[in-house]
Amino acid sequence: MYLSTTSLMAPSVPSWLEEICQRMVDNDKGLRTVELTHPRIDDVFARIVAEALKENDTVTTLILSCCAIVDDGAYSIGSVIGKNKTIQKLQLRDLRNQREVKTFFQSLLENTSIEELSLRHSQICPQSASTVAAVLRKHPNLQEVRFVDCQIPAASLRLLCQGIKSNRSIQRLYIINAEIDAEGAQKVAEMLREGSCLRELYLCENNIGDEGVAALAGGVLGNTALQTLDLRSNGITANGALSIQGMIVSSQFLTGLCLGTNDLGNQGAAAIARGLQHSGCVTQRLDLGENGIDEAGASIVANMLRVNKSLRELHLAFNSVGDNGALEIASALVVNKTLRWLELRRNGISNIGAHAFAKKLPKMSGLKELLLSKNSIDHNGAAALLGGLRNNTELEYLHVEDKVSEPISREIIHWVRLNKAGRRIFRQSNVPDNLWPRVYGRISTDFDVLFHFLSEKPDVLLPTKKRRKLPED
Repeated sequence: MYLSTTSLMAPSVPSWLEEICQRMVDNDKGLRTVELTHPRIDDVFARIVAEALKENDTVTTLILSCCAIVDDGAYSIGSVIGKNKTIQKLQLRDLRNQREVKTFFQSLLENTSIEELSLRHSQICPQSASTVAAVLRKHPNLQEVRFVDCQIPAASLRLLCQGIKSNRSIQRLYIINAEIDAEGAQKVAEMLREGSCLRELYLCENNIGDEGVAALAGGVLGNTALQTLDLRSNGITANGALSIQGMIVSSQFLTGLCLGTNDLGNQGAAAIARGLQHSGCVTQRLDLGENGIDEAGASIVANMLRVNKSLRELHLAFNSVGDNGALEIASALVVNKTLRWLELRRNGISNIGAHAFAKKLPKMSGLKELLLSKNSIDHNGAAALLGGLRNNTELEYLHVEDKVSEPISREIIHWVRLNKAGRRIFRQSNVPDNLWPRVYGRISTDFDVLFHFLSEKPDVLLPTKKRRKLPED
């Protein structure tokens, strides 16, 4: 074994670490990810890992917890990372002081292969933030950056934003549970306004609030790259929803908005709905889950859906739309032809709401996926939905409840499989003859689906002249 030939070998070295290091030295192609998150990885073991990693050119992902590593171990591994040409994803956890942060990130100034960089459970003071910002500014291939569960004061965030703004390759930025408040949101807004190339920005689980959202709105409207903004769990109320309404109305690039687990309520939902009813709206994905939206709010959302032509996904999980709200939304989807994905998990919907939705299903021609789990829908409601599904040729995924009886679940799966295979084509009378071989070729390996389609339209296999003599379906 590799470790037995080194002077660093000690009886206390665990066998699992020895095995990993040996595989790295052997350039085992099955070892693409190395995760060293055991608290017993101290400076001695870190040097062992560094020596093994020095001889490796197959590992592409390195996840390292620095619980028991201090300056010496950080320098050993950092030096190797700086020279490595194959690691594309690097995750560092538990960096407790500025020396450790600076040691690792100074090494990354020499590395040009990292595409995804993640820092978790760490403190980023202004002194170490300057080193991190230098990496963010200069790294040529960096596409995704994550700061998760970190302590980032406003002064540090300003430096990080400056680094990100100067890098034209970073596409996705996650700053999650990092104690970002309205002042921090202002720093992010400045970054956006000054020409950041970010396409996706995730600021969940912070303390941005209404004031911070107002600041962010100014940055979003001055940016031509951002497409997705995630503001879940930020204490945003109906007042903040007014700023979001402005984003929706004025931005020509922001297509995804995640606002779940805030305090928008019906009033906030109404503000956002007004934005979505604007003729220039480009929003395609919207998350309003867990926002205190009840039946009245569902009616507001339903009225919006009757007008909106841009939304493709709508998340309303963990609200209280109830049976009447479900009916309102289902009725709107008879009119709306563009929504493809609807989530209504845990909304207090009973069999009454399921029956109401089932009656509207045959008339819906846009919806592809519907999630109704975690409600109060039993076999009776599921059976009603199944009846509606039989006369709906568009829905390709329906999740009701895990406790629904197996025969009903099995038949739901059967009908959505038929829809995925293109059942709607068999209901059309103007399909060109030369299209049928392609249709049957696509489903030829799925015998259940093939049998159903042949039973429903057997004449398509007849020669064209004979087929025209048969009565139409």
